[in-house]
Amino acid sequence: MSTILILGIIAFSISCIYFIINPKKDFNSAFLVSLVTLFSYFIMLQGNFVNDDLYWTRWIFYGVSCPLLAYEISRKIELELPKRIFNIFLTVITMVTGAAASYAQGNYKLAFFGLSTFAFVYLLVEFYKTKSKALSSLTPYIVFGWCVFPLVFLLSNEGFSNVISLEVAGSIYLVLDIFTKIVFYIHHSKIKLLTEI
Repeated sequence: MSTILILGIIAFSISCIYFIINPKKDFNSAFLVSLVTLFSYFIMLQGNFVNDDLYWTRWIFYGVSCPLLAYEISRKIELELPKRIFNIFLTVITMVTGAAASYAQGNYKLAFFGLSTFAFVYLLVEFYKTKSKALSSLTPYIVFGWCVFPLVFLLSNEGFSNVISLEVAGSIYLVLDIFTKIVFYIHHSKIKLLTEI
């Protein structure tokens, strides 16, 4: 597992440098998302994944980075500011309850996962009820990227089964993090926004 986390540290160290050297004209959320994710991998590396599990902290850091991603997507599909803020709220709820589900046991785990799932589905509905043309270019990041995270959680021993090991889950999370945070920003930095903040 430490190899996966070290690869995450390397990938997000490079992306931090890239997004500082190539900043956007407005708020540089790309750099902040990479920096938060870098800290996440560093803290998880400090844990012993048998006795002193810090793996669940991933979801707390997602509670910081993912609202920034939700805000970017909300901007790109040209939602008004109150809806952008509401989408940030839904994302925070999704991630905080996801962290609780990762840490909790028994019925509490199920309850927190249910709340997280409800907030996440509501967020997807908010995105897809818009008629924005930009949504088609964002769909791979939302559907493949974001929707695979809870599936991996469900299939791992962190969630409700042992279908995949913690190492396999960590590898998939790393690929998803790179796709939804680094590739997303590089790809969409080239697409001009029709509206600005």
